[in-house]
Amino acid sequence: MKLLDNYGRIIKDLRLSVTPRCNLHCLYCHPLGWEQSEPPGTISVEDTRHFLRAMQLLGLESVRFTGGEPLVRKELPEMIAAAQELGIPDIAITTNGLLFKRKARELVAAGLKRINLSMDSVSPEVFKTMTRGGQVEKVWDAIETAWELGMGPVKINAVMIRGMNDGEVIPLASLSLDKPLEVRFLEYMHLDNSNPGLYQQRFIAGAETKARIEAHFGPLEKVDHDPTAPARVYKIPGAVGSLGFINPVAEPFCSKCSRLRLTSDKKIRPCLLTDLEMDIHWAFEAENPVEALVDAILLATDRKPAFGNTLPTLRERVMIGIGG
Repeated sequence: MKLLDNYGRIIKDLRLSVTPRCNLHCLYCHPLGWEQSEPPGTISVEDTRHFLRAMQLLGLESVRFTGGEPLVRKELPEMIAAAQELGIPDIAITTNGLLFKRKARELVAAGLKRINLSMDSVSPEVFKTMTRGGQVEKVWDAIETAWELGMGPVKINAVMIRGMNDGEVIPLASLSLDKPLEVRFLEYMHLDNSNPGLYQQRFIAGAETKARIEAHFGPLEKVDHDPTAPARVYKIPGAVGSLGFINPVAEPFCSKCSRLRLTSDKKIRPCLLTDLEMDIHWAFEAENPVEALVDAILLATDRKPAFGNTLPTLRERVMIGIGG
């Protein structure tokens, strides 16, 4: 079965946030004092199993567990195992990597296939500033561990912010030269409720980042990729790895969006760049939760807008509370 929205888009990918907590405080995601607690009613392992089953009945192909930082949730291996037991083909997490080395084998045994790692800089000093205290060495530990366990492709996500890590473009791109990494450059979205003027000053269009890379390495080569995926993928000629550009602000890809999001407090978000949410506690509490969740998912899909709002807007929730 294929789940279609009102604009003919196939909805096949799920971002499932398991916690609003994080062990870092990245500037563009986690304003200090926001979404610090994991309140009663946070999604449980059984809730996760029911929701994944409902999505599977509607054609789910991929689930990525997010947060906050999903690795701070002790039940994450059980949630991944629920996806594995259902036979969902693609099971991934988005993580800052700090806890991955010591939890990786348990996660892979549970069914984890892929990781997306946040690494906005290769410089320890810049990384520490952007994450408010993080150690980039631990991200490298996570990358090495993923390779040891045969996971791939390993994707690196770097949010580019002028005046912070714009000097890191070439060092980050260079990681793809001799390593099997997909280094992805993300446009900074106004999901941190920063001052709109300051946001505009810090924003870097993906085309500018790509142009800087080509000025250094020469023209990039296009790589075939899933057209519903957010990244446009290229290679530096002769490189082992690849480069991805995710440009939701300057070059919105709403017309090809295949995603729904479920927040850790059981709200479906049909679109990341709107405040539209559907509280579906009632479906989890129904006598037949899978049947009720199918109804809720169909309703949320019907409400998925044609376009998100990419302009600076005061959001009801910042990124850490929504889920990456």
